[in-house]
Amino acid sequence: MDELENRLRGIELAEPPLGFDPDEVAGTAAKKVRNRRAVAGTGAVTLAVIAAAVAFVAPRERTVEVAPAAPPSRAEQKARDLRHLKDVLPGILVGAQDISVRDFVQVNDWDLMTSEIEYTDATGIKRQLNLTISGPVTTKEGYPRQGYCDPGRRGDAIGPDRKPMRCEELVTPSGIPVAISETTPKNPDQVGEPVVTGQGFSTGKVIGRQAIAWQPDGGSVNVGDLGDVGSSDSGPSLTDEQLVKLVTDPAFTFR
Repeated sequence: MDELENRLRGIELAEPPLGFDPDEVAGTAAKKVRNRRAVAGTGAVTLAVIAAAVAFVAPRERTVEVAPAAPPSRAEQKARDLRHLKDVLPGILVGAQDISVRDFVQVNDWDLMTSEIEYTDATGIKRQLNLTISGPVTTKEGYPRQGYCDPGRRGDAIGPDRKPMRCEELVTPSGIPVAISETTPKNPDQVGEPVVTGQGFSTGKVIGRQAIAWQPDGGSVNVGDLGDVGSSDSGPSLTDEQLVKLVTDPAFTFR
């Protein structure tokens, strides 16, 4: 740039005059060169910033595809249900000791599995429960909600004067329907026919209590309070509230 200024200033004026000031032309030319360099520099910086922005933003805008988690196997589901059952029982069976929970057993190829529970209650009586988890197929065929409390379906639930034992449906605040029913002794000689000596029907003594909850997916959870192990003298011990807590636990489901 300095060389250009010197060359312009070194031009000897001829006659007639050239009509311009060499110093002014040199200054203007130098200014234009500086402006071009500034613009070029600014463009380079701008391109560099844009390139950096693209390099920075592009990875964040890329959609990452995550493969769905594989559903648990039947063995894994059984193990989860068993762990959960062992975790919740102490809080439901208040004062119980020696709680024993057997592994879930699947019945043939049905979508149904059952676990047996034994424990000693606060009074020292050894008691037994079972918890059955059923899928939609078994629930539809074996535990349908419609007609569940019909006396004709409950041969072990006819009390004095042939009146049905308790069987009623309630709905929890979350909208889950639950039926609670009671059973009475049967005549050992006539399976399915309750009996009272000399009358042909039962005394109405409650020996078992059962609760079933129907799940939104079509499955169900069934808990049977079988009372005193080896005897029916003491009858069942779980309250409605305890039964409902077990059968409405969302962790229990047949997958």
